[in-house]
Amino acid sequence: MENLVSIILPVYNAEKYLRQCVQSILNQTYKNFELLLVNDGSKDNSLQICQELAQKDDRIRVFDKQNGGCSTARNMGMENARGEYFTFIDPDDCMLSHHIECLVKAASKADMGVVDFLRTKPKEQYKENTSKQLSAKGNFVEKDEFVKGILAFPTYGGGVVWNKLFKKSILKELRFDENCYYFDDLNFLFKYVMRCKTFYYLPIKTYMYVVNPNSNSAKNLSERKLTCLYGMKELVSVAEKTDLKYVSYAKAWQFLVNIEMRYLMHINKYTNEEILNDVNQTLKLTYKDFKKNKKNFHSFRKYGGLAYKLMKMFKY
Repeated sequence: MENLVSIILPVYNAEKYLRQCVQSILNQTYKNFELLLVNDGSKDNSLQICQELAQKDDRIRVFDKQNGGCSTARNMGMENARGEYFTFIDPDDCMLSHHIECLVKAASKADMGVVDFLRTKPKEQYKENTSKQLSAKGNFVEKDEFVKGILAFPTYGGGVVWNKLFKKSILKELRFDENCYYFDDLNFLFKYVMRCKTFYYLPIKTYMYVVNPNSNSAKNLSERKLTCLYGMKELVSVAEKTDLKYVSYAKAWQFLVNIEMRYLMHINKYTNEEILNDVNQTLKLTYKDFKKNKKNFHSFRKYGGLAYKLMKMFKY
């Protein structure tokens, strides 16, 4: 019998696109799944839509909670999930019809199964070529390469969780850190990866990541976004406790996250001296790790070093 897959979907004010997202899940060629819709205190009609959808398909289960952020919603879903496999989807995205089938195919060979994803615009149409994609050949990925891929390169989907399949037997009590609101996916993923030995990657695009032009500007700064500073410290700590050879990679990524936050602090005229000093000190301590691993990074991220030099030059 096919393994049960738990698909966890956090919902917050998603009435405009929730039905389309759920329909893409119900259209899956892999039928043995449960869909957990976790309403995270939505202020629109999202909860009513969730309940309406659940009445039409008994594989859908609805949970309602006070607003606490995506990680709290995902954790509630994980606590109530019954599957041997877990995966995630965001409510403004969609799955191609064979997405779960491909993930299970990959995960059946390793501790983690991974597929590729497609960037699309809202309401953009995409024609599937299911037979061609299902016949595509995957490959095993060495752990060193996979860790470097999710941290240094934007490969294997980087630090996102929705193009990957997680095994309950490996997850155990691992949950998303509810104190981290930015780069929380990467924080969770890295902890899981440290528990794994084998990885299997199918280079086919079966997840549709919708780039929403109405989402918050990348130039905005908030206290929630700054929680990534704590999250990256935890990531380095996990590497130090599990496998020292990944510490330098983790610190290189910590440098890049801190340089991004330092830039946002500058353009938003941020004034918390304690956090500013902490970021500046972290940059000094991790710059050598960034330089050591610079050759492994995507070309755009290599500019992090230049940004740091300019920051010191202009003394901010």
